[in-house]
Amino acid sequence: MTNNRVNKLRFSKKSSSDKIIFTSYSKRNFYLRSDISAFILNAGRTPISPFMNFDYNMAGLVDKNLIRVANNTMLKKSDEIWIFGEISDEVLIEIYLAKRLNKPIHFFKKIDGEKFEEVRQDSVILEDVSSWLWDWVKEDKVLERWHPRLRFKKSYPLVYPAYSKRNFYWQMHISQFCLEKKRVPLNPFMLFRYFLGDSVSREGVYRANSNIVEISDELWIFGEISDGVLDEIKIIKERGGRIKYYKITKSNPVVFRQISAKSAKFEDENLEKYRHLL
Repeated sequence: MTNNRVNKLRFSKKSSSDKIIFTSYSKRNFYLRSDISAFILNAGRTPISPFMNFDYNMAGLVDKNLIRVANNTMLKKSDEIWIFGEISDEVLIEIYLAKRLNKPIHFFKKIDGEKFEEVRQDSVILEDVSSWLWDWVKEDKVLERWHPRLRFKKSYPLVYPAYSKRNFYWQMHISQFCLEKKRVPLNPFMLFRYFLGDSVSREGVYRANSNIVEISDELWIFGEISDGVLDEIKIIKERGGRIKYYKITKSNPVVFRQISAKSAKFEDENLEKYRHLL
C-alpha cells in the first residue's frame, strides 16, 4: 500500500476513536465479508475479520488448529466484538470468549444493500445453536468442555507482513508462512482486499492499516522495500517492535529466506538513501 500523498495521514498516531473491531459471523454470511469490513471502516473503526484475513480457513493450507489459536489471539487483541447476522456455533464461542475477556459486544443485522443496523441481544436469531446453550452463554456459565476451540488457551504474537503491492499475489503464501511459524499475520492485502472495491475512502483504509501496524508485535518484510513499507518500518521501530527481512524466491513452491537488513533491497533505487532507517 504505497501512496506518497497520504503518508502523513496514513501513519498518524492511533486515536482513542480508532477502535479495533473483531468481526464475528456465520460461514453462511461469508459472502458479506467485504460489506461488513467496509461498514466498520466507514464507521471510523478498524475491522479484523477472520474471513478476510484467512479467507476460508486458508483454503486448507495450514492446520485448522493454527487458525483457531490465531482467531482467539485476534479477539483478545481487539477492543470490541461486532456480531453480524445469525448466531452459529463458532459465533457463539466468540461471544463467550468476548464475555470472558470483558469485551463490549454489539449485534447487527443486514437491512438493505450494504447497510447494517444495530439490534438488541434478545432479538438475535440462532442458526444451529441450542437455545439452552445460548442461555448458558448469556448467564456466563462455563462452557470449556463443550467446544474444542475453548481448549486453546495460548496466544501467538501478532506479525504485520509488510510487502509491496508488486508482491500482492504472494499474499496467501505469506500468511501461510507466518502461521506455520506460529505467528498471527495481520495481512493488509487480505484484510482490506483490494481496498474493498473502493467502497471506502483510501484515507479510511490507510488509517486502519496504520492501526494494525500499531498493535502488531513484529514486522516481517517480504521482498523489495517500497516507500509504504519504509513508513511501516518507522512505526514499528518507534514502538520497539522486532523486524525481520525475507527474500522471496519465486519458485514452486515459493520460498521465503530470512536475510539481514543490510542485504534487503529497495523497490526503487531512489529509496536507497533511506537505508539507514532499516
